[in-house]
Amino acid sequence: MEMVQRKSPEVKARPAENGFGLELVLSLLVVLAVILADAFLFVFYPIEGSEVIEMVYSEGLTIAFTKGILLFSLVGGALSWLLSLLLLLLLRPSGISPSFGAKAKGAIPYFILSLFGILAHVVLLVLLTGFGVPALLSTCLSGFLCSVYFILLYKLYLEGRTYSNSLFWEIFRFAIVGLVAAVFDFALCYVVQFIAFAGKDAVYVTILATACGFAVGVVINYLMSTFMVYKGAKTKTSRTGKGMALFFFLALIGLFLGIGLQALLYDWLFLDIGIHFFSYPVDFVIRTLVVMVYNYVTRKLLLYR
Repeated sequence: MEMVQRKSPEVKARPAENGFGLELVLSLLVVLAVILADAFLFVFYPIEGSEVIEMVYSEGLTIAFTKGILLFSLVGGALSWLLSLLLLLLLRPSGISPSFGAKAKGAIPYFILSLFGILAHVVLLVLLTGFGVPALLSTCLSGFLCSVYFILLYKLYLEGRTYSNSLFWEIFRFAIVGLVAAVFDFALCYVVQFIAFAGKDAVYVTILATACGFAVGVVINYLMSTFMVYKGAKTKTSRTGKGMALFFFLALIGLFLGIGLQALLYDWLFLDIGIHFFSYPVDFVIRTLVVMVYNYVTRKLLLYR
């Protein structure tokens, strides 16, 4: 009897990865190149003599910055992202061939989250210069922080780290979700607190503003946590009706925790006692970080095991 030999399917070999030392050096070169490009742009970009913009950031307090700085920060953010991407594609610090995965599923979230990085560059540069930090130093700091973010984002979506169960990448994905949700949360809180109820400092305004931000943030958080952060979770509890209800209940506890912190820090310490350190943005950052830690721990233990 003639034996028929079947060919085994070809298995693509995974490209060899660079050592950690080489990857770190190449990544630092990318960061340095972005900082230098931002600084070079700052030297030649016309930012002086432009219109001054004042923005209320807390009750009775304003921050001032020029229109030139605002436009420069937007151009600089776009340059930081584009240069980071081009250098990473060229140098490949990790040694892994970049890919957005099957049917380029990672492309859309990558570009959306890159846009958030560009906006973060704008916010950082405007805040730093608005509070008196020299413009060139503010530019370098913003370029440094955003380039690190762009590198991690590249590794997340072009090197397949969205499927990694590593604690570092899970926390980074969670931090991105927190960033996106916090942007919408803060924007809605700001609109309610300082536009819809301008001039009113009653506690019910703080409660209403925080609740409105929560309503949007919890939906974004659920969708991104389920389909991005905890992809490697062994249980599918979060995708059931019971899981959704538990997610909302845990988030509701986080909401009351946030309201309590906001009322304590902003309404009492800032407005009543007059400790100006606890202005609205500072309070928002503190309560956001506390609630984020609470959310990560409770979701990891009860929903995404």
